[in-house]
Amino acid sequence: MNTKGYYFPKYIILQSVYFKLKFTLSYWDVEEIMKIKGVIVDHATIQHWI
Repeated sequence: MNTKGYYFPKYIILQSVYFKLKFTLSYWDVEEIMKIKGVIVDHATIQHWI
């Protein structure tokens, strides 16, 4: 996976995509999980990654 040009590190992008696809969560749910982990990311950004 090429993450060149993205603002967030590769491991954050991969973790967000993993949560979305593995547990079939909504984008809002993934946003909340990432917020708990201390990463502020918008649900629209997560949608763009997927």
